[in-house]
Amino acid sequence: MSYGHNNRNSNRNSNRNSNRNSNRNSNAHNKDNVSFKLTDDDINNILNINSGNIGTVIELSNKFSKEIKLIPSSKLRMFYDYAIDIDENIRENWYVRISLLKPKMAYHLSKESDTYVKSALKTLETNFSKIIDNINNDKDKFKDFKTFFESLVAYHKIYSNK
Repeated sequence: MSYGHNNRNSNRNSNRNSNRNSNRNSNAHNKDNVSFKLTDDDINNILNINSGNIGTVIELSNKFSKEIKLIPSSKLRMFYDYAIDIDENIRENWYVRISLLKPKMAYHLSKESDTYVKSALKTLETNFSKIIDNINNDKDKFKDFKTFFESLVAYHKIYSNK
């Protein structure tokens, strides 16, 4: 008799886990399922930082960092270090290199197995792709992006547990 009872519980747990996993996986692969989306005005502020909008940019980085808090700090820092390296070694092809951050993030997104981290990475990748597309080979905009990224990393350290 105990076999039936264990079997029934086993099936029930299996169904719960199956439903939970399918919901997580469908959410992780849905392109529109991004928890935080920067507006065109937000991106304009990020890429044109000045004394009039710095408060807005700082608040954006604070809000954004809360949405990506599940990304391990080391992974976010790896992306940031990539941007720093480009800034410190600006050459003719700097814009090509910053544009390559997009597939770099996509690659790490595809490798991620944790559904919640994957969702946070998708939020980062989607928003950063929009920002990078708007840099338009303008070094000043790139420097402002790097400044925003620095603020994002700082706030992320506060909210992340990793």
